[in-house]
Amino acid sequence: MTFTFGGSNVTVTSVQVNDQQDLLDATHLGIPANGRRVFVGGFATDREVQIDYYNSTILTAGQSGTLIISGPMSFSGPATVSSASLGGSVGDFIRGSATFKFAG
Repeated sequence: MTFTFGGSNVTVTSVQVNDQQDLLDATHLGIPANGRRVFVGGFATDREVQIDYYNSTILTAGQSGTLIISGPMSFSGPATVSSASLGGSVGDFIRGSATFKFAG
């Protein structure tokens, strides 16, 4: 799997993709007593991509760029880092995790 953000390759150790879709209440006034409400899918699907990585590139919250993931799961488009955390040791690569809000 290849992971690129803002033109830089990032070495990723794990990827989690979360999709969320708003549901619209389509219940009408003719629903019988004790009937169940009816929901339909909305128009937009929000996608978040969470990664764990090690690299010399530091990802920080608020960064925006083109996110490209290719391999078994492939998609691309504009994304913004919504949260990021870093760790590491002297003489080692930077290790961190980041969550992206995907707009594509």
